Amino acid sequence: MGTNSIEIDDTRGRGALVWLYPVLIAFALLLIVLQSLPLVLPIGPMYWDVLVYYDAIGRIAQGQWPAIDFFAPVGPAEYFLAAFSNWLFPQAQPVLMTQWIWLPVTAPVMALILWDVARGGRGKLAFWLLAPWMLFTLLPYNVVDFYPYPGTDAFGIYNRHGAHLIYLVAVTVLFVRGPVIQTVLLSVLVLALAFCKITAFLAAGPILLFGVVLGRIRLVTAITTALICVGVTGIAELTTGLVVPYVEDIIVLASQNTGALLPRFLTAASLHFNVFGAGGVLAIVLLIAALTGNSAAGGRDGSNRIARMIDADWFWVGLLLICGLFYETQNTGSQAFLMVWPALLAILLRPKAGYGRYAMLILVLIGFTVVPTVSTVLHKAARAMAVAPGYVELDAPDLGPIGQVSAKDIFVERAERMRGIYIEHRNAYDAVAETEALPSFLLFSDPDYQYLLLEEMQAAAVAIKGLEVRSRRRFERVLNLDFANPFPYILNKKGADYVSIGADPNRAVPELDDKTRDAVASTDLVLAPTCPVHHARKVLFEHYQSALTGHERIELTPCFDAYVLPVSN
Repeated sequence: MGTNSIEIDDTRGRGALVWLYPVLIAFALLLIVLQSLPLVLPIGPMYWDVLVYYDAIGRIAQGQWPAIDFFAPVGPAEYFLAAFSNWLFPQAQPVLMTQWIWLPVTAPVMALILWDVARGGRGKLAFWLLAPWMLFTLLPYNVVDFYPYPGTDAFGIYNRHGAHLIYLVAVTVLFVRGPVIQTVLLSVLVLALAFCKITAFLAAGPILLFGVVLGRIRLVTAITTALICVGVTGIAELTTGLVVPYVEDIIVLASQNTGALLPRFLTAASLHFNVFGAGGVLAIVLLIAALTGNSAAGGRDGSNRIARMIDADWFWVGLLLICGLFYETQNTGSQAFLMVWPALLAILLRPKAGYGRYAMLILVLIGFTVVPTVSTVLHKAARAMAVAPGYVELDAPDLGPIGQVSAKDIFVERAERMRGIYIEHRNAYDAVAETEALPSFLLFSDPDYQYLLLEEMQAAAVAIKGLEVRSRRRFERVLNLDFANPFPYILNKKGADYVSIGADPNRAVPELDDKTRDAVASTDLVLAPTCPVHHARKVLFEHYQSALTGHERIELTPCFDAYVLPVSN
């Protein structure tokens, strides 16, 4: 029977939609309301990840496009959707806004899934497909802790987006049966994955492939979906010229991330052993149950020969675990194993007698597979909400919504103390940077580092505006030699063309070509943060140094140097 035969009685129609659709609509309205409010959230590890979106938002507002005008670490859809959401909700807290940018795509997708799945009285199935999607869409938290104190996870937002899209792919393959609806859903989801994050697209590939091989996706549906995707992509290239540069950027990124895959698999498996281990044992137990003749664990009835052999619970649980693990090798700590839930749900909704003596063990292993992911996200959310009222809000009016964060008082005090040390002992931090080590192994996760980063961006924004008044000049373009450069958004200016946003010098900064060098050389304001100087900032400065020979260095603030292009006569 496999991951298949949940009974259908078409005489009951789609009555469950009477309450399922209001739940979905209420959820969407809740997210809209939350984005309409200037909420403040506790700052978390690597908060600067969200600033990359605001770099892109500021650039897009000035007419610059990802892949064409600047190098982006993920797909262009991420940034266009972020710009659209920022236009709709200019006061939204950044982590919440970016967490929910895919809602205009995923909510209609979920509505179509509910329409198809709820037929025949399968309302319970439809609800339990909807519920985890709502939970993990709502809460901006990863399943891996990067710091012991509570905060909001701005790190890896696009990784979570990919996980949500892959989950919808798994649901569509396993449960959607209407050929027209399945074609529409797969077309939307494949395009979304391709233009969200290419590793998410690759992770979903085996699910789609085996969906076709095992007859869950009809050949006509697969061909039609492929033609639609190729057609839409071709139209996008002809009308915008975006697709080819995006593919070229993917190739560049792939060439810079060529580390051996096996160590990454081992790292991901060790991080997620609580889920992957339990799920792996579950797949083995399901296989044994199938081989010993238990009907519920066997292959799908009435299908092709291959499907009768492997289109079963053990196969889908194992495949989705492997796809999730592969995704985690590229995107550590998101919500990847959410995609396993559809296969587990099919087991839970089937009569347990069909699994014979293995039924209780299977239920226990499902619990061990599901609970860690859900409990971790809920626990992190509860901790953050519990401590938020006592945290100190950042005072940074020039940053707009970027500054809507708070931190524990000890981190605010530490940020101020460390600022003085960074300024007075810059040479010491220069020496540490020369060793290619960070001052602290967890520096980028430290809340005081992220809090100070925003404080100094506020000071730099004020200083730049003052400099423009004093010099009677308006800077047209700005570049910040750091991982994140939200100054195009903060100052309403263009960013330097062709440079990388999300500038991780080890993974996402291409070689400096003549085009990029000339663009940086013509950028009239280049910022270099110095609180503290560290290896990544040093590498970025050296990367672009040859383009700054015509600039004049000034001390903009005690924590920011500025390289100003003299006005030509």
